[in-house]
Amino acid sequence: MRLEKREITLNEADSLKDMYYMEKLLWMAYAEGEPFISRKEVENELGELIKQTEEERERARSLWQKSQKEQENYR
Repeated sequence: MRLEKREITLNEADSLKDMYYMEKLLWMAYAEGEPFISRKEVENELGELIKQTEEERERARSLWQKSQKEQENYR
């Protein structure tokens, strides 16, 4: 039996699913460590990073939706 090389192509949806899965894993790790945060400045910094992440995620979602609409109009 001979194995042949296959081309694996990832599309945009696959990449986004992978990113959101990794984000989910990060949130789970954060949730496990949160009870051990004892310094207020660390808590504030993490809160700011979470806010920035949500803003970036919303921007990415808007761009993706815009791209989907443009593809539908192109067809």
